[in-house]
Amino acid sequence: MKNNRAIVEEYTRLRRLQRPDGKGQSCSNETCKSYLRPIALHPELYRKSGRTGAGNQRYCCKRCGSTFTVGHPARNHRRQSKNGQVLKLLVHGTALSKISEIVDLSPRDVYRKLDFIYDRVRDFSARREGDLRDADWERYGRRFATDSQTLTLNWPNRKKRASVAVHHLCTAHANSGYIVLGHLQFDPAGDMEKIELEMSINGDIAKDRCWRRHGRLWTASEFKAYLDLITAKVEIHPEVAPEVDLGLQLPHEGGLVRQDIQQYAHALLMRRMLSKSDCRFYFVQDGDAGLSKAFLAAFAPEVREGRVDVATVAFDKYQANDVREALYAEGRKKLREALGLTAYQLDSLPEAVLNEEIDREIVKSLIGHTIGTPFAWPYHTKSEPMRSVDLKTDRAELSTDRCARLMRLATLRSVDSYFHKIRSNVRPASRPVSTPSSNGKTWDRYFLYKPEMLTKIIEIYRFHHNWMGTRQTKRTPAMKLGLAKGKIYERDLFGE
Repeated sequence: MKNNRAIVEEYTRLRRLQRPDGKGQSCSNETCKSYLRPIALHPELYRKSGRTGAGNQRYCCKRCGSTFTVGHPARNHRRQSKNGQVLKLLVHGTALSKISEIVDLSPRDVYRKLDFIYDRVRDFSARREGDLRDADWERYGRRFATDSQTLTLNWPNRKKRASVAVHHLCTAHANSGYIVLGHLQFDPAGDMEKIELEMSINGDIAKDRCWRRHGRLWTASEFKAYLDLITAKVEIHPEVAPEVDLGLQLPHEGGLVRQDIQQYAHALLMRRMLSKSDCRFYFVQDGDAGLSKAFLAAFAPEVREGRVDVATVAFDKYQANDVREALYAEGRKKLREALGLTAYQLDSLPEAVLNEEIDREIVKSLIGHTIGTPFAWPYHTKSEPMRSVDLKTDRAELSTDRCARLMRLATLRSVDSYFHKIRSNVRPASRPVSTPSSNGKTWDRYFLYKPEMLTKIIEIYRFHHNWMGTRQTKRTPAMKLGLAKGKIYERDLFGE
């Protein structure tokens, strides 16, 4: 059983992240109903009211009559030309400390620039992306891949350093590679100590998690126990141990979201984004049982109607490259033998024709396959060796032809490719390193102490991946999905 209150609270929080806060572009009267409702999303609430001496447009709230100015987004910024440089360095593997040196900005100004870029990204996404409810999924593809990766944060301590793992949950549109949703397992506004105090007062701690008033975030004691567990093998001299225990503090701001609660909220948000379409959708996830249950629960009516299929994929993620190459060659050989083709003939086949031939072979392999059991994919690929597909919506009335096609399309390549880019291009998201002299500790000088900053950097990179791309990118995911006619450049984002 899951805590419905906690799921709704997390769903509401994630919905707010899709909208700009409206500061500076909405009514500033806190008692007005139009307060923090930005003009970009609610133009009917405001009217134009002349211009300032600098030529910036002023608006008047129709409800309370208060006025505000909507001008150049960086009009209060000094050295505006640095915004584009900071953005490029941030999404190309440069640490914040190095950005400060390269761009010749103080660390404080780098953080201010990062906050400004994050606000511009949210505002642009709200205007251009919205919630994708009107997207033509029938034309651009109806398949999505969902997976999570583990990112690491340094937890500040003078001696007993702990690297805290947080999950980064993403859903990608399979055909275009567009990252529809990306959420970090962290709420900057959460307060784990306050929640634990309230739970002790109202008796929540003695209850099962599904019946608690506060079931969305970890408690302070749970997080402390987690830190003790991950640092259990770190040896500390007895003379400094008391000082270390005092220094092992919880974060001053923010709290970790329970993973299962975020999965259900993520799935419900996906359902809302697809609610206007009558298409048949296909969701593919990794082998996490909780994630598939979340999507099955969120799309239960559509699953019953046969409009949604859900599958989980498992494969050997830790194989070395030479082993992957050998398995791929073995899979191609098996496919050539099944089709009676030479290597040249197989490589010359158009993709559509090859897929039809593969489906025919899979239909033969499905004869005698038990409904509801995983299916071992016979033709290994480099990206997903030893792949096994578990079709959660398998049913007797499903034709073998469609079942074979669903098996072939069950892949996580789109979201895994994005995760690889995150690791390579976001310096704080790289894997932690342990050296012989580190005394069992994993640490990185470029990891972040404030989880909120990682949340902002991850969102900025998602926007850059979807809309901007690199110099080598010919068509961005947003262009492939029909959301943009061309690339978005710094001048479009910052108004420079």
